[in-house]
Amino acid sequence: MATLKKFLMYGSWVLLFFIFSQIMIFIAINTTYKYKKVESYSTLITQAEVQATSVNGFAKCKVKAGAQNKYIKIECYSKNDVLMGTKYIKVETNEEKEFEIRFNYSRVDNAKVDIVEEIPQDIEKEQTMSDPKMNAGMLISALILLITFG
Repeated sequence: MATLKKFLMYGSWVLLFFIFSQIMIFIAINTTYKYKKVESYSTLITQAEVQATSVNGFAKCKVKAGAQNKYIKIECYSKNDVLMGTKYIKVETNEEKEFEIRFNYSRVDNAKVDIVEEIPQDIEKEQTMSDPKMNAGMLISALILLITFG
C-alpha cells in the first residue's frame, strides 16, 4: 500500500510539473510579442497594428465601411527592408470591422498595409489564409530558439 501511495504521489508531482511548465511556456511565448512599425496607405483603414516575435506574429486591421469585396494587403519586412512575405484578407462586409491574420515570418521589423481591389493571379493559396497558431512542438522550438539566439 505504501508503494502505491509513493507512485501516486510521484505521478501527481510529474503531472503538476508538466502543467506548470506548459503554463510558463505559454506565458513566455506570448509575452515576447512586440509592436512593430506599420505604414498604412489607405484611408479606409482606421487602425492597423502588427505584433511579432522572432518566429511569427499577427496583424490586426480595422476597416471602415465601404471596403466590401476588396482585400487588405499586409507586407512584412525585415529590418533591412527585405520583403519577408505578403498576406491578403478578403473584406466581405460593408460595415466597420476588425480583421486579424497570423503569419509565420521570421524577424519581422515593420509592415505596410493597404487596400487593393483584387489579388494578383500568381499568389499562393497560403497567402490568403491565416497561418496556424503555434502548437506544443512549435512552442518548445520557439522557446529553444529564444533561449539560444534571443
